[in-house]
Amino acid sequence: MTNGDDYFTIIMRKRPWWFWATAELWLLLEIVLVQTAVASARESEYRAVAISWIAAAVLAVAGVFGWLRREDSRKPSEPA
Repeated sequence: MTNGDDYFTIIMRKRPWWFWATAELWLLLEIVLVQTAVASARESEYRAVAISWIAAAVLAVAGVFGWLRREDSRKPSEPA
């Protein structure tokens, strides 16, 4: 059962350096927010706990969206 499509082209693109720098900053900020939430809970500062968890959740969603976002694969790659 052949339909003439015997070859597949897989295009792999490296992420730019600024993406990895932003990802590292994102991870550090996530760690700080979670640490702040846990420490505030131990000190019974519930308002700070809520703010920290909400900020961490919003930042996590934005980070996952940024990680999964795909650029247009039909666009020609720029020479380095």
